[in-house]
Amino acid sequence: MSFLSQLLMQLPSFLIALTGFVLAGIFMKRASTAAILVIIASILTLLQSTLAIFNHLVLLEMMIDGQLSDTAYSIIVSGGFTLFYVAISALMLCAAFAGRNAQTTSRAQPNIAEITASTHASLNPHRGGLVLTFGLLGLLLFAPLGIAAWVMGNNDLASMREGHMDKSGEGITLAGKILGILATTLMIFGAIVFFAAMAVFASNYRGF
Repeated sequence: MSFLSQLLMQLPSFLIALTGFVLAGIFMKRASTAAILVIIASILTLLQSTLAIFNHLVLLEMMIDGQLSDTAYSIIVSGGFTLFYVAISALMLCAAFAGRNAQTTSRAQPNIAEITASTHASLNPHRGGLVLTFGLLGLLLFAPLGIAAWVMGNNDLASMREGHMDKSGEGITLAGKILGILATTLMIFGAIVFFAAMAVFASNYRGF
């Protein structure tokens, strides 16, 4: 199996890692500990994909040629993937609960909460969750949803800057917009590659 085909097989993992880097960068100021943990988990995800490629291109060939025993191959591959899986899962769980005590302390201040609630009541509710969902779905499942995330996120951020929409969702709205931009860019790139491949196939077909 060629190196290019292996890269294409690992593309979902690369997209997940890229999403982790983007979201960690956006939320670094608000939740630095969780963001750092997500960055480490994203790096390990890339390393896990690298191990998968190395396994198919090198280790598997070495086992077939008899340079590596079946037992050694199983220990290296299963042990490596298990370690990456456990480490990534642990980091993501820690990131999910990091900073919970700080949030609980801040919520214990009633005056700030009351002022914030009264301010938000006069504004249009944000759609950050919907924009982020569209962005993630566009990046991972259906690319055209990324266009919707891009447009909605851009409009909502403009409304927040003008003071017409609740700014508490600015972070996740921005994250959804960026993911939408990434999804749209990848969709355009994929379309270019597809039509280029079709053109090459058509020219080769005419050659016969």
